[in-house]
Amino acid sequence: MSKYVCIHGHFYQPLRENPWLEVVEVQDSAAPFHDWNERITAECYAPNTAARIMGDAGRIIEIVNNYERISFNFGATLLSWMQNQTPETYEAIISADRSARKRWGHGGAMAQIYHHVIMPLCNRRDKTTQIAWGLADFERRYGRKAKGIWLSETAADSESLDLLAKAGVEFTILAPHQCAAVRQKPDQPWQDVGGVVDVTRPYIVRLNEGRSITVFFYQDEVSRAVAFEHLLNDGARFAGRILGAFDNGGAKAPLISLATDGESYGHHHRFGEMALAFALEQIEQDKDVELTNYAAYLEKHPATWEAKIVENSSWSCAHGVERWRSDCGCNTGANPSWNQRWRAPLRQGLNRLRDRLAVLYEIQGGALFHDPWAARNDYVNVLLEESDRSRRDFLDRNCKAAPTESEEVRVWQLLEMQRWAMAMFTSCAWFFDDISGIEPVQNLRMAARAIQLARAMGAEGLEEELTATLAQAKSNRPAKGSGADIWRADVAPELVDIARVTAHAAISGVLEQEPPPERLYCYDLRTLRHEHRDHLGLALSWGVMRACHRRIGCEQEFIYAALHQGGQNFAAWVGPSREDWSVDAFGKAIAAPLAALDTEAMENFMGRDLGGPGFGLADLFLEGRRSLAQEMAMQMTQRHAETARHIFEESRDLMLMLQRINVPMPPIFKALAQAMITDDLVRGMNRINGDNLASHLGGLARQARRLGLSLENNRLERAVAWHLADCVAKLEDSPGETGAAGRALILLDLSQALELRPDLWEAQNLCFRLSRHMGADLPEKISEIATRLNIALPGNN
Repeated sequence: MSKYVCIHGHFYQPLRENPWLEVVEVQDSAAPFHDWNERITAECYAPNTAARIMGDAGRIIEIVNNYERISFNFGATLLSWMQNQTPETYEAIISADRSARKRWGHGGAMAQIYHHVIMPLCNRRDKTTQIAWGLADFERRYGRKAKGIWLSETAADSESLDLLAKAGVEFTILAPHQCAAVRQKPDQPWQDVGGVVDVTRPYIVRLNEGRSITVFFYQDEVSRAVAFEHLLNDGARFAGRILGAFDNGGAKAPLISLATDGESYGHHHRFGEMALAFALEQIEQDKDVELTNYAAYLEKHPATWEAKIVENSSWSCAHGVERWRSDCGCNTGANPSWNQRWRAPLRQGLNRLRDRLAVLYEIQGGALFHDPWAARNDYVNVLLEESDRSRRDFLDRNCKAAPTESEEVRVWQLLEMQRWAMAMFTSCAWFFDDISGIEPVQNLRMAARAIQLARAMGAEGLEEELTATLAQAKSNRPAKGSGADIWRADVAPELVDIARVTAHAAISGVLEQEPPPERLYCYDLRTLRHEHRDHLGLALSWGVMRACHRRIGCEQEFIYAALHQGGQNFAAWVGPSREDWSVDAFGKAIAAPLAALDTEAMENFMGRDLGGPGFGLADLFLEGRRSLAQEMAMQMTQRHAETARHIFEESRDLMLMLQRINVPMPPIFKALAQAMITDDLVRGMNRINGDNLASHLGGLARQARRLGLSLENNRLERAVAWHLADCVAKLEDSPGETGAAGRALILLDLSQALELRPDLWEAQNLCFRLSRHMGADLPEKISEIATRLNIALPGNN
């Protein structure tokens, strides 16, 4: 009798993009990474593409792509971010599915409900679109139709399952307590199981009009142990728990399947990806057990038993789906004295907004589309391709007649409004403990974007109606007030219109003394005329620019002026283009107050001449404020670098003397020495080769030692990691390139001497691949590099 094991990982992050800019802005809580997507990719998603298996000697004997041997799903919006920001990791995930197809005949990837909404709490139209978008996204990325789909939080009801089956989905995964009853044959009575179901076999759930779907109930005890019992501390113990879960049940080909948050493997549990890799290796060595995925198992062993599900149930709420609409008692446990009574008004307010937006969409969309809701389902193909051709094809398929220019803008406004109206129901907003958290605020921002688009099409009162309901949602943090207060403080100020985009571009450009960029986030910019003047510390730019949203279009022309008075004093004025305004006339009019350094007169004139309110540094988008601040800091650093270098050189003998006589070095001296020597080391790696490199870096390292400095810092360790990986990459291309090998060994010597801890992940991946490719022909220096990177040499496993 064959036994089967399938481990499923649910890899997902909520949509983190700013809904006006469609970019993930910096998130300080994710430091030292830019944002949480980047951090979790570094800690989990990427490590699982190259997980280490260690030998008895504690060295790396194998590097494997875990995704090739498990079942997994990635959220569509997360994959979209990964495709743009971490393409190597993205491609490793996609290729893992192809590898599984070669191995088992079926890929291991499953689709996911597009926006990770709680399906039982959605209306039928939204359920249909969420399924359609999730399946279309999957097919575009993986090059095949999805056989299975992951339901957000495994939240299920019969209508959702029926819509899945109607869309061609063959199976999904649920928790065992979501099973209400089973029977072996259609003519037998149902047996109530109360959540205690034989999870080693799949079940058929009968639906409407003869449709059905197969459900796998995952093994709950081991899945929970992964999440809550530190099972990933020991890969051998992990494998043992899985293999020990088989019992003497009646299934002829028993399947033990786990379902876990994919982030467990590396993010929640450090080195969890290594435990997973080791466990998979151990299971594969058991002759009585086969690793598989759900689709491959179903082909060999179709479901014969039937099951009924518990309606409106999920894997993470003991009360069904109440966690996403009421104060049911389910929470993270981090704040036991708090309540979640805010969940109900948040859900109610967004439901009412959804319904109001649906009416607007049907009325205006009905005048443009053959079928407005079919058009919304089809819109995902425009999102996936983002080309003029896909937009034209969409209009041809869905519009009653070729739209005029203004009608086409209305088409995209309506569809974007609906996109954000669905995104505002992402489940994470209700999962955590307070309405002031980052997740509910993000959902409210998406609601604000939908309202803004609706307002542009004539809708009124939507914001007032929503905030009236949000006023009933009281935060557990008294200073935050209610949901309405949070809206006013954290949502409304973030709203972006095209004039603010133009102002952002103008302020950014005045510091760089360059015309505004051609693209700013999801906006296209076209500078028709740009002038710039510097005068005794004042910088002034002005011109004419056209801007439009890349998805919606509707190009608008603006006139602008931006003034930098030094330091943090930035201002910009933006107004609609008009026939009586010219760039040359503005330049003549501003010349006198500029020459006189009369900034008050300049500001008054620009306010009158361009119209509209002025914009300041605070009106820049968060990412722009950070970039501008960094640019200012860099310019100041460059201006004072020579002075700092002079002070360091002049003070070095004094520092050495203090160190010799055991007198504490003044903090300012220590900070200066660390900064200067770190800078010299980083610059040295870039420009010096061969023996000179060893001598130069060694001299700096000795100097740091004599001064008693610790040079552990992100900048230096990142530089070592990057240069080390670059050296190994050069060796992959040309193994006999002795210069690259020598540089790599020098960098490893430097790390050891300074007790640095650079991230060796990329260098190890490259060196492991090179060592396995060359085998016994590995040159001596590369063998030494591999050994020092903790890689077992071929034949020494």
